[in-house]
Amino acid sequence: MVRPLAGRPTTAERMVHTILQQRILDGVLRPGERIDLDAIASELAVSRTPVRTALRQLESEGLVTIYPHRAVMVSELSADDLDQIYAVRIHLETFAAQLAVPNLRDEDLAELRRIHEEMGQVIEDGNLAAFAEKDRAFHLALYRAANNRFLSRLIDDLRKASLRFLTVYASVERLPSAIAEHEEIIAAAERRDAEQVAQLIQKNLQRTCNVASAFLRARSTSSSS
Repeated sequence: MVRPLAGRPTTAERMVHTILQQRILDGVLRPGERIDLDAIASELAVSRTPVRTALRQLESEGLVTIYPHRAVMVSELSADDLDQIYAVRIHLETFAAQLAVPNLRDEDLAELRRIHEEMGQVIEDGNLAAFAEKDRAFHLALYRAANNRFLSRLIDDLRKASLRFLTVYASVERLPSAIAEHEEIIAAAERRDAEQVAQLIQKNLQRTCNVASAFLRARSTSSSS
């Protein structure tokens, strides 16, 4: 089942991009897998042109690699790429938190608490994809109070780019620690302690990066030996 990341596609190109992007992020299309342009066009009942356009956009996002003679492959996962993505995420998300927290209203905090409670229910259901979407909603709801749509858009793009790495190592057993970290973030936000919120977000992101990066490097070493 296709689940667009946000909004409803308004053009054929956007529809194709949204569907392929989601399949890559969910791990349906795996790293190193070939994407058949004609097969996608036939499946989605579009011409080859919007598929080509969507693939070029996916290449600019680092999700696919287009080789000579029109071969298109899902990009391999690199621990170095993950480290670079998280280095930027840490910088932008801590900055966004410092801007946002002083502006938080009671209704904003109530929304954070509501999403947090929904994340707890998702853990009980064991739904990793739903948890990732709730986690995204939680952080975007917090950063929205920074009142900078360009910053929010950059952060969301980087969070999407991170998802395909996280689906490789994520497990339900890792989720309770994320819930505990979000509880700390909410408590600090309720105190309007912007510096503490930023530090907690940095800790959360760095921990996630370290675990995922170590997993990818170990897997790479194992496959090459």
